[in-house]
Amino acid sequence: MKNRHLQHIILEKIAELGEVMLDGFFPAKYPEARIWRDLLGTESSYRFSKPTFSAVLSRLHKEGFVLRHGARKKSRWAITKKGLKLLNIRKEEGRNISNSITSHKDGVMRIVCFDIPEKERKKRRWIREELLSLEYQPLQKSVWVGFAPLPEDFFEDLDLLSLRDHIHLFSVGKKGTIEKVK
Repeated sequence: MKNRHLQHIILEKIAELGEVMLDGFFPAKYPEARIWRDLLGTESSYRFSKPTFSAVLSRLHKEGFVLRHGARKKSRWAITKKGLKLLNIRKEEGRNISNSITSHKDGVMRIVCFDIPEKERKKRRWIREELLSLEYQPLQKSVWVGFAPLPEDFFEDLDLLSLRDHIHLFSVGKKGTIEKVK
């Protein structure tokens, strides 16, 4: 999406609607997609992705900008006072909310590889959601690529979950066949 990041759009729409379910962002039928693109202010080329929306909501929740009520699949999301305050500050400053949530892209390609045992599949799912919310893209299920440094709280969470030994990070100096990933 040009000029508007997903985090900002989600916070803005939750603030406008008061409370919303994740499925509320997605049309049940394709013809309704245009209505949602108009509502969310996205381009016609934007592809709605529940995993991406879910990861962004999870990140916003972790940062204290939104609250989740109810069971996982039927949960409702509402903006917090902290989220409203941040949204208002960013609107006043004319800046994008993603500046405070995700790192700036610096053009350096980074590859994140992880090998987390099957018995810890929840941790694997968590790391995938985090990488999605940080705008990293999967090359394989456990190999991801992105162009922004990972935030410090990501590494703190890795330590809390005892995952540091299962993660490998690489910076790519020269690109090969991976060029198409931009």
